[in-house]
Amino acid sequence: MLSLFFAAFLLQATYIDLYNEGHKLLDAGKFKEAELVLKDAASSNPKHTAALYDLAKVYVKLKRFPEAIELYRQIIEINPKDINSRSHLAELYSWVGNYDKSIVTYKDALELDPANPDLKLGLAKVLRWSHRHDEAERLYKEVLQIDPEHHEALKGFAKTYSMTGNLKGAVEILNKVIKLYPNDAELHKEMGTVLAWQKHYKDAIISLKKSIELSPDYTDAYRTMGDVYLWMNLHQQAIDSYKKAADIEPDNIENYLLLTRLYKQIGDKRLAEESIKKALRIAPADTQAVDLLHEVRGMDEYRFKEKAGDIIETAAFIFVLVVVFFSYKRRRRMLIRRHRLYLYFLNLMLPMLILIILALFFGKGSLSEWLDGAVIEDITEALLFFAMGISFLTLLWTEHRSHEFMKMIILAVGAHPDDIELGCSGFIMKAKDGGAKVYALTMSRGEKGAGKNGKREEELKRAVEFMGLDDFWVLDFPDTGLKDSVAMMKDAIEEKIKETGATMVLTHTAIDIHTDHQAVFEASKVAARNISMLCYEDVGTPREFVPNYLVDITNYIEDKMKIVTFHKTQEDKTYMDPELIKGRAAHRGIQGGIQYAEAYRIHNLLR
Repeated sequence: MLSLFFAAFLLQATYIDLYNEGHKLLDAGKFKEAELVLKDAASSNPKHTAALYDLAKVYVKLKRFPEAIELYRQIIEINPKDINSRSHLAELYSWVGNYDKSIVTYKDALELDPANPDLKLGLAKVLRWSHRHDEAERLYKEVLQIDPEHHEALKGFAKTYSMTGNLKGAVEILNKVIKLYPNDAELHKEMGTVLAWQKHYKDAIISLKKSIELSPDYTDAYRTMGDVYLWMNLHQQAIDSYKKAADIEPDNIENYLLLTRLYKQIGDKRLAEESIKKALRIAPADTQAVDLLHEVRGMDEYRFKEKAGDIIETAAFIFVLVVVFFSYKRRRRMLIRRHRLYLYFLNLMLPMLILIILALFFGKGSLSEWLDGAVIEDITEALLFFAMGISFLTLLWTEHRSHEFMKMIILAVGAHPDDIELGCSGFIMKAKDGGAKVYALTMSRGEKGAGKNGKREEELKRAVEFMGLDDFWVLDFPDTGLKDSVAMMKDAIEEKIKETGATMVLTHTAIDIHTDHQAVFEASKVAARNISMLCYEDVGTPREFVPNYLVDITNYIEDKMKIVTFHKTQEDKTYMDPELIKGRAAHRGIQGGIQYAEAYRIHNLLR
């Protein structure tokens, strides 16, 4: 009996010695040595939980969480009311991602000690991680009702708000708790995170620097600072922050993954490959690292595709602008005549849109200091599509054809340069805008009235371009001698009717006082005998002219007056006074109940 007692005493003494030695090694940070000693202690006395407890702490330090979990379960089997071990077990379950078991374990512990604030805070944290934010918030409030300034409860409450998107609420709580606990580095780091999410990047950096000042080895603060610098497109500062985190925690794979992604983003394949290899040395089978290695090795191909894409995008962008520019240039007069609002769009709004788009498109590099590159691209594309959409709708409107003109092919015939402009330019511009094809044929070069400059043909060409006609011809019949060339003019007009497919001829009237105008009428009436023909009034048309067809040219009167000013060689003629022309159009407008009109006499009208 005495021998058994003595043996038990020796065994207990051995256990105490081993436990004490293991505990000292644990405190000294010699975890491998502590593991061996504490294992022996636990074997010598399996029911003594102190050695199991210290051994579990060793496994946690060594990040061998499954073994630590098994030990805490053994302790709870020995002592089911050990709340401390239940708390550690629940925490370990959460660390390995088994949130359901963690929550159940915390709740079991709370049944034993319902008022324990540490258990409530631990459970709230796991609920927050598993996105059960309402339950977490309720637990934080329970703790704060008892202690309104509870450090961890306020901190957890702020994190819950930030995770649910209530960033304003999170900032308010963080400001409150920072005043209470100004030396908590994690609080400043959390404030920096929330401010960054609000895009207050400069303020976020200030908070993160404060966090690092309080805790120089706080790697989470360095990683978050790197993220913020990256969002600010300050790549070198981001690299420095990630490197600092890697220097403090050289065995943390996350640091090298962050560096790799950043190097990949800025196109530095060599440094990206170096970083990912360091990550793989830590965890050779990590799927993220392996996938990232393949992406890095494919960077050359990706860069080629990206560059080709940029070239194609730029070419397409320039092509669209060129098409829009020339389309508007060709239709500019027509657009302005349709409505004066187009004038502001063409001369103000469209150029401003194009300049803004160009500035955004080609200024991505300098603008990226203030705006995220993706945001710049989104704004550029939005403005481009807006400009294209407005342009398309505007051009589509110009393609609207009134039924009256859309199938017309008009040949305007005049004796001299300026006759067509004076007689029917309002009508032909309106018909042209309505979809008709319009051609002009002038029988002489007007050499007798050319004056000392002899530029009447150039003036006519300028007027034709302004009116936007499809084509024009100037023939060499003698000025003031057209009455002797009626037959030949008739042949020329017939030839142009056949060539253009004209369905209507506009020409002088038979009662015009100018013999050249009478001759052109005589030639035209024969040449156009099978199609419609309208006779316009001009400066040589007498009062006896009685129109029976009026054309509303209210939107074209200003352009008609401008066309007249092109004929500088005739500006000394009384009938070239723009106000006189406007007055005649106003007189005809009164006859038709409109503002301005051109008058015609129907010679022949076919439908």
